[in-house]
Amino acid sequence: MLGVSHATSGAALGLAVAGFAPTLVGLAPTAGTVLTFAGVSAGAALLPDLDHPSSTATRRFSWASWLASKAVRPLSGLVFDLTRGRRDTGKGTHRGLTHTAAGAVFLGLAVNLASAQWGTPVVLGTLFVCLALAIKGLDHLVPGPPSLVIAAGLTWAVQEQVPGGTAGTVGWLGAAVALGMVVHSLGDAVTSSGAPLLWPVPIRGRLWYPIGSPRPMRFRAGGKVEMLLVAPLLTIGTLALAVYVVPGALELALSVRDQAVRLLPRTG
Repeated sequence: MLGVSHATSGAALGLAVAGFAPTLVGLAPTAGTVLTFAGVSAGAALLPDLDHPSSTATRRFSWASWLASKAVRPLSGLVFDLTRGRRDTGKGTHRGLTHTAAGAVFLGLAVNLASAQWGTPVVLGTLFVCLALAIKGLDHLVPGPPSLVIAAGLTWAVQEQVPGGTAGTVGWLGAAVALGMVVHSLGDAVTSSGAPLLWPVPIRGRLWYPIGSPRPMRFRAGGKVEMLLVAPLLTIGTLALAVYVVPGALELALSVRDQAVRLLPRTG
C-alpha cells in the first residue's frame, strides 16, 4: 500500500482504540490524548518500510533514517536466514521482520521500557519521529523542513497542553507504535504480495508465510483500486471516526457548519 493509505489506516485504528478503549474501564478520554495516540499510530504505520531503501520512512530524516534502514535490512535478513522454513524463499530484507506482529510487539515493548527507564527524552523523540512520519504520510504536499517544524510544534504541544504531558504517554506510547506497525502489515496483506504477519508460526512448511486476503480481493499497491477506492474510503472513514470519537469534535463540526450556513447568500 501507499504511504498515505498506511498512515490513514494507522490514524483510523488509533482513533478507534483511544476513543473507545478508555470507556471500557470507566475513563473519559481527552481530545489531546485521542489525537496524540492516533498521530503516533499513523506515523508508526510507516515504520515497517524502513526495510525498503526508497520508502518515506527511510528518506524522512535524511542520513539518520538512512542509517536506520541500513541497520534494519540486514537484521531482518539475518533473522530470516536463521529461522527460515524449508519452503521459505527470498532474502527477508523487505517485508520481513518489521512486517510481523512479533516485531511490532517487540518494538512497542522496547519503547515502553525505554520510556520508563529514560523518560522524557525517549518519549519526545518517539513522538517527534512518529508525528513527522504521520504528517508526511497524510499529506505529500508538505515539503520536508516545514513538516518537521510542524512535528516539533506538535510534540511541544503534547508536552505542554495534553493532560499529563509526556509523562501521561508512557503507559500507552508503545501500544500506539505496535498498533501502527500491525495495521501496516494488515494493509500489505491485502495487496498482491501479502505479509508474514504470523511469523514464526509454521504454515505449510513456511515460517515466513505471506498472509493475505483471498486472491480475487487483493490489489496492486499504488494501482487504480487503491488510488480511486481504498485511499478515499480510508480518508472519509478516518474523518468520520475523528468527529465521532474525539471529545468536542462533533460540536466543533456543527458550529463550523452553522457558521458556513450563515455566510451563504440568502435567496428569495
